[in-house]
Amino acid sequence: MKTLGASTTEGGRYTLPVIKDPNTGSIVAESLVIAEYLDKTYPEKPIIPRGANALIGLFEPAYCSVAYGKVVKLLLTKTLEITNDSSREYFIRTRSELLGETRWETVSEENVQQQWEEFKKGLDEIDKWYQKSGGKWIMGDTFSFADMVVACRTMWWNKIFDEEQLRELHSWNGGRWARVLADVNAECGTDL
Repeated sequence: MKTLGASTTEGGRYTLPVIKDPNTGSIVAESLVIAEYLDKTYPEKPIIPRGANALIGLFEPAYCSVAYGKVVKLLLTKTLEITNDSSREYFIRTRSELLGETRWETVSEENVQQQWEEFKKGLDEIDKWYQKSGGKWIMGDTFSFADMVVACRTMWWNKIFDEEQLRELHSWNGGRWARVLADVNAECGTDL
């Protein structure tokens, strides 16, 4: 990405996502920075509502902490299961650094159920946020970057969990997580 002209993100790393705007030639990295760039460059349909930049900036870390902060190791273990062989060493090294660990340990079978229950508790809390919004989006009737964050995490989970786990996840909170992903797909014209 360095050769593309992308800037580093937090920690001095080159990370995804990165976009290159074909209209301006701008190369932009990091989800929130991309959203801000797109809103500034193409203001017709903003995804950060006017005056909500600070709140939207705080949403993703808060969401990650509440939704799955206690079960990161489970999610990373499940992700490692689908990671191709050529990427495994890099994945283990970088995720161990992220977690502040000196060696990688997967979640034991005995701990999976406990972690799964913690995961549900986290999503139960996020569901309360949606209930308080009074609409189908986290900001009520206003679609925003926050809903994209939730949909993208749901898309990740759809890739790493087995069929039984997905059925359970998709049933939680009245089917909210599958519904948010479907609603974001409809809003954005995507198929995540």
